[in-house]
Amino acid sequence: MLLVINSRTLPYFTLSIAAFDRAETLIGYNQTMPTIYFATTNPQKLQIGQAICAQYGYDVEPVTLDIDEVQGEDAEYIIKDKARRAYELFGKPVVVSDDSWGIRALRGFPGAYMKSMNHWFSSEDFLHLMNGRDDRRITLYQYLAYNDGKNIEVFCNEIDGTIVDSPRGSSDVPPISQIVALDQDNGKTIGEVFEQDDHTFADRYITRREVWHKLMDWYTKK
Repeated sequence: MLLVINSRTLPYFTLSIAAFDRAETLIGYNQTMPTIYFATTNPQKLQIGQAICAQYGYDVEPVTLDIDEVQGEDAEYIIKDKARRAYELFGKPVVVSDDSWGIRALRGFPGAYMKSMNHWFSSEDFLHLMNGRDDRRITLYQYLAYNDGKNIEVFCNEIDGTIVDSPRGSSDVPPISQIVALDQDNGKTIGEVFEQDDHTFADRYITRREVWHKLMDWYTKK
């Protein structure tokens, strides 16, 4: 299965159109804008990638791949394996992502297992883990990998934040995103950030560095 285009993927292509509107404001719409393929089913990750890559003159197009992801604590091994499997399925240069989270008061829990935790836990469940704990700091470790069939390049970025006292923001985001305010977001949770209008959202990625910036700095110079 290389590329699935059906009712499951339609929301992501709709989101891509919204990103083109942002690109028109930032750099001017260009029908020949080169494309980077991103293997993801996460609309928030897609929106971030599109907002940042538009600054470099690139579009990001989502592809849906049935990737069997390995489990473990080594985030770099996980992202490299995911990139390898994505290229085997897609047959073209492709980007994959994976996030790891570390709650300091819980000795780095849940690490690379956050995707599973977001399926099992509600935002309130995460908050219950913090009962009686003074240190509410958390770190997001963002990983991207680019595989062109010859080499796999890995990029990592760390962003610190704080676990807030109650869930806030869009219910369409993963549970952890409703209770984490990253330091550069002026007290807004990630869920609240995704409720902002397109222009405000795009401006967020002009003034702050994300892992996509590291990938695109490399990609546009290679």
